[in-house]
Amino acid sequence: MRNVIKEIAAEPFDLTKILDFVQSLSLQNSAKEKLIVILGATATGKSSLAMRLAEILGTEIISADSMSVYKNFNIGTAKPTAAELQRIKHHLIDILNPEEKFSVAEFVRLASEIIVALNARGKIPIVCGGTGLYIQALVEGYHFGDAKKSQSKFFKDTGELKYNALCIGLTANRAVLYERINQRTRKMFDAGLIEEVRGLLNSGISENAQAMLGIGYKETVQYLRGELTFDETISKISQATRNFAKRQLTWYRRMNYIKFYNVE
Repeated sequence: MRNVIKEIAAEPFDLTKILDFVQSLSLQNSAKEKLIVILGATATGKSSLAMRLAEILGTEIISADSMSVYKNFNIGTAKPTAAELQRIKHHLIDILNPEEKFSVAEFVRLASEIIVALNARGKIPIVCGGTGLYIQALVEGYHFGDAKKSQSKFFKDTGELKYNALCIGLTANRAVLYERINQRTRKMFDAGLIEEVRGLLNSGISENAQAMLGIGYKETVQYLRGELTFDETISKISQATRNFAKRQLTWYRRMNYIKFYNVE
């Protein structure tokens, strides 16, 4: 069945308007911790916007990406470069070994602690990433009393977000998004994804490790096994990423407090 990404209603991307939107948060009086959230489909420029805002606001970034937590998985996760990490402090990046598991409950626990600490220092943290469940659970105050079940208890009980949060979403029309995804895939291979995956495997990391099952990594493993040609690998990763983008946008539609901007 053909994968179709349904368009999301969004304003044209305007950095000046976004800055006004963000800076208004610092003027608000609230008992809640303040928070900026930047989310969107893969390849819409979330990280670039987060870096720009963090530099302007003098703050730090909390990664909301289920793959960036793993050490040495850099290219396939589009992790910030060493230079970018020097410019702006990032949290929840490179905190786990590839064989370890990471959960939404653990993300919420760690991110919440960082948000409180940064607000105490007068900084408004920026949460940036594409793992919708992580972000929704964080801002809506999910309760994790049962490991198998979680619920948006705070949001459901109060009708409010847990934080005084501005949630900015980046999107693009289907043709633009598909081309961005295709370019992103090609850039990963130009940057050395095959060499990265080969090195990870040679270091003893299992093909079945949690981190190795991510998009881009599992297909490259198939390439190294001789199961896919280079062109087939590129195509398969691009298709998997487009499918993932569709799931991301479907998830974000349930979060009606997001203000979307079109990056076309």
